[in-house]
Amino acid sequence: MAEITRRSLLRSAMLVPLATACARRIPTNREVAVGAAADGNVTVPLASAPELAQAGGAVIVRPGASQTAYLVAFTGEGYLALQAECPHARCPVAWVPEDRQAECPCHGSRFAGDGTVLHPPAVADLRAYPADLDGAGNLVVHLFAGDGTFPGHVQNGQYSFPIAAFPVLAKVGGVVVGQPDGFPGPLAVSRLAPDTVAAVTALCTHQGCTILPGGPGYACPCHGSTYKLDGSLVQGPATTGLPLYPTTFDGVTVTVSTTPTT
Repeated sequence: MAEITRRSLLRSAMLVPLATACARRIPTNREVAVGAAADGNVTVPLASAPELAQAGGAVIVRPGASQTAYLVAFTGEGYLALQAECPHARCPVAWVPEDRQAECPCHGSRFAGDGTVLHPPAVADLRAYPADLDGAGNLVVHLFAGDGTFPGHVQNGQYSFPIAAFPVLAKVGGVVVGQPDGFPGPLAVSRLAPDTVAAVTALCTHQGCTILPGGPGYACPCHGSTYKLDGSLVQGPATTGLPLYPTTFDGVTVTVSTTPTT
């Protein structure tokens, strides 16, 4: 029994420094400072990130003075971008090129290239973002990818589209719900009057569920809150209306600001 105890103690003593050494198993990637995000995009000049010219290369991109950073990697077949902080303890993750995965050097959490968590202690996925080249020597990370409902892209803080693109909006009471590319969240656009179009956030102010057209307005499918088309609250459990986005309509084109009214 004494010999077994000594062996157990020796094994434990050997494992302690090993565990300590594994606390940070891989180095993090170099951080690159770039300009602030604009119209939902972060632009990374490839000249400032030569690592992205080689398959398996990766950098951590931090736009402007933002506290948010993104892990950007070139797989050899394309580019990908992930949330750069592990959801477990907020350590910066690192790219593992041979596995095409991201790993947390602090506690060993692993994530697939699409952000899916593969190994604990993390239990939540990393958020993934589309990334592609713009043809001018820049890599663009799209923070607010659209869902394909609305055409075009946000430009200079505004989103515009021809009302003819949506026949449902030809009539008063018509509604379209979706997320334009570059818009900071889901959007609900309605025809309030022949000469008036309104746009509100499509997220219920109760718990953030996506609202749907219902009756003469909008309804939350999760808990039953209802709103008028202008965003005003009809009944809860929500306690506030839907924030409005300033909108203009000239009879042909609808233009929506990306900054809601307060």
